[in-house]
Amino acid sequence: MPDIRAIHGLRYDLGHIGALADVIAPPADKLNPDQIDELYKRHPANIVRVLTNREEPGDDELNNRYSRAKRFLTDWQRQGVLQREPDPAIYVYHQEFDWNGQRVTRRGFLAGLDVPEIDREQYEALSVFLNEDSAASLDRRRAIQAEVCPQTCLYADPGISIQQVLENHIATATPLIAKDDSEVTHNLWPVTDHNLIGTLREKMAHRKLHFASPNEFTAAGLHRYELAQQDELPAQHPANFMLTAFFEMGEPGFDVRLLFPLAHDAPSLTSDQLIERLGVHFDCQVLGNGPQAASELWEELQTSSELGNFGIYCAADRTWVCLKLTADGQLKMEEVTPERDDAWRELDGMLWEWLVLTELLETANAQETFVGSVDNLISMLDGGSGQTIPLAALLRPVTMAQYQDMMHRNVGFSQDILVQPKPACGLVIHPFS
Repeated sequence: MPDIRAIHGLRYDLGHIGALADVIAPPADKLNPDQIDELYKRHPANIVRVLTNREEPGDDELNNRYSRAKRFLTDWQRQGVLQREPDPAIYVYHQEFDWNGQRVTRRGFLAGLDVPEIDREQYEALSVFLNEDSAASLDRRRAIQAEVCPQTCLYADPGISIQQVLENHIATATPLIAKDDSEVTHNLWPVTDHNLIGTLREKMAHRKLHFASPNEFTAAGLHRYELAQQDELPAQHPANFMLTAFFEMGEPGFDVRLLFPLAHDAPSLTSDQLIERLGVHFDCQVLGNGPQAASELWEELQTSSELGNFGIYCAADRTWVCLKLTADGQLKMEEVTPERDDAWRELDGMLWEWLVLTELLETANAQETFVGSVDNLISMLDGGSGQTIPLAALLRPVTMAQYQDMMHRNVGFSQDILVQPKPACGLVIHPFS
């Protein structure tokens, strides 16, 4: 169960820096060299100097971008540019931004999240799977002994009881405000009320979390292990907790990532052969020829509210087939997945994997790869992959409402969720000392 903690955060002293907007920055993976240069020029205390310090001529093992980042953080604390929160706090956090043609507000909060302990074997195994960005994050944590960017976690709370408690508390309070270069307005309210923090911890203890960047959470676990090998970490040590932005899944700005499967080891079937194999379980209609027909079919699928409605490409005769699940198909899916519920069985991805590939085509191991856009799918099917792909599918992702419902009911299910915009770096810094 999630263990949420208030933290002694570091925050910029507005008397020293002037405007909070001048010292925050986007996450490192969102910055290009020109943006980094601009942030360097904007303010001498911009968090980019800690977040992704530039390499300089003459850098060596002792003097490098990470040692400079640590020095900046230390100097800013000594100079009073950064002030430590006198009492442990959580931070109510709102983002205002444009989404789907309108201005919206996403509500959440920042706090520490307990990082599970790992052993030596887990440490060695997890180290292998870090991507480049997360490896850089781990190096930064080691060097500066602090976190400057909150990681994003989503949780299901259909009754929005957690957020309502926070909203009631800040109703008459004035936030710290910063508007960034992407026209996102960040609002922050430090909260030190012990009763409210206790209520928040209790409510969050029963929530299942979805990590938007699981590799970042892994990096925190690796760092905690390394520190524990150097010296015993008391239970309340700050490095046991990761700076995290928590948002309820129903808040705006979240989308399940598109993933279109390409089944490399599936049988090579013409559309007629596919329709015959699917039998009475799907109503089928051939809707287009060639990979390019995916665009028109995808537009049609997106406007459909019917469950179990998706498309399959047959490379053998270069045709797209539109499928609609029948009553017989529903019964077959129940038979194939007796331990699951109807909401899970009706998802396009589950029908494709369990009913079409595994049961009806008898291809349990189709050796799938995935692409994230229709254009990329067309390119791969049109020879861009350098190999023939027998079958591919246009599958609609689950909606956030469906995902939230499954998380709330503790249904085993996980897919990547796109988080835009991400929380700003530098609003709150989580030091490990």
